[in-house]
Amino acid sequence: MKRLLLISASLIMAATAFAQSDANSDNSLYTFDNTGSAKVVTKLGTAPEFPFLRNLSTPHQVYAAIKKQERENTAAINKLNGLLMQIGYANGAADLQQSDISEAYIQSGTEGNMGSRGYTYGYYRLDGSSSELSAWKIASSNGNAPLYLMAKCGNAFYPKNAVKSTACVNVPVNVTPDVSQINLPNSGTIVTNKTETFVYYSRKHHRRHEAAYPISGISDKYPSRLIKIDAEKDMSVLPQNYSVSLNSPQDNTVTACPDSTLNLIAGINVEKVSSYTGYYPDHNNKKYKKVSKRTYKMVARSMRRIHRKEDKIARKTHVPVDVSTAKAA
Repeated sequence: MKRLLLISASLIMAATAFAQSDANSDNSLYTFDNTGSAKVVTKLGTAPEFPFLRNLSTPHQVYAAIKKQERENTAAINKLNGLLMQIGYANGAADLQQSDISEAYIQSGTEGNMGSRGYTYGYYRLDGSSSELSAWKIASSNGNAPLYLMAKCGNAFYPKNAVKSTACVNVPVNVTPDVSQINLPNSGTIVTNKTETFVYYSRKHHRRHEAAYPISGISDKYPSRLIKIDAEKDMSVLPQNYSVSLNSPQDNTVTACPDSTLNLIAGINVEKVSSYTGYYPDHNNKKYKKVSKRTYKMVARSMRRIHRKEDKIARKTHVPVDVSTAKAA
């Protein structure tokens, strides 16, 4: 009888010792070794601790995945139960509520213990973008620091110090161009301004077979016929104006996350609103020079000789000649 009691007592002690050992088997996540430096990790997902928690999108999905493992009573849920008990959940996942899980972004440079494949734990420094360091925060119910489950790999993470994390926020978008109108001085309508110079003399009276005709710009009552002695062409480009506007995205809000590039796509509209509306030069500006009758006749003879030379050159070269615009090379 005594031997039976001793055997029973021994079994009870062994069972108790095994239970304590199993309950404390995950304590290494919460115990920091101050003798070594943190190993830097910049990429997660190569050695997942809890694969069923990888790449989930919402706290609801995380909660559902944990509850599914609890119903199936897997080895993974037993390990996770041990971690949850240390932060106040006496019955592990059985006491966990969906409201206890929230989205978090761990600040790059945070140091702490992190799990790995095979439920081993080490001291790491997490460096990376906010998308790489996104996590699921499980609130503590006993005053300890919360437990983090890294979203990309499902690894447990327990920070050495309070995590400075900032969640993503939705902010309104107001897209405004830095200019509302563009003036293109070298693009637009080409305007040619032609200036012609004529000479004439004032007659005292008109001949019977020639009727007096007024000429705009000449005050003489009976001006002679005009002789063109010069012509200049000036070509200029009249600028055009274009309005510039941006189309905001269909959704007028965007999600902004710390340490993450915000990509915003907006359509650019460029519309011609007006051409040059200022003073348009005269296309044919005429100048008149009054000379004596003698000078007028001399100019007429000279111009006739010039025109004869033009005709001669045109006949020999088969190219029309205009001495009023031709220039010596």
